[in-house]
Amino acid sequence: MSKGKIVWSDEHGDLRKIRSNEQNNDGVVDESSLTLQLRRLTSGKGRAVIEMTGLPSNKNWCKKLAKDLKKSLGVGGAYKNNFIEIHGEKLNDVKEFLEKREILYKQIGG
Repeated sequence: MSKGKIVWSDEHGDLRKIRSNEQNNDGVVDESSLTLQLRRLTSGKGRAVIEMTGLPSNKNWCKKLAKDLKKSLGVGGAYKNNFIEIHGEKLNDVKEFLEKREILYKQIGG
């Protein structure tokens, strides 16, 4: 029998879930000290995507920001690999949303 990580305990249940929750909560995010980078990307047939980078390491906060953005703009998108993507030609709308939340941003690229 190999010596590996313990993933189940009778007292605490599935220990993998506890570890993943601890990794996602990296503390409180100070929105006034953030400066996010916004970039407009297009693919083959001109479909636009807005990419937001420079996010803090708190995954829960980033997922909530992505969810709020998508809901307020009525578009699709995702949070993955430490960036948020918003589908559609919505760069000005994303800027307005960030201004309302008083989050600084910088537009990079075209």
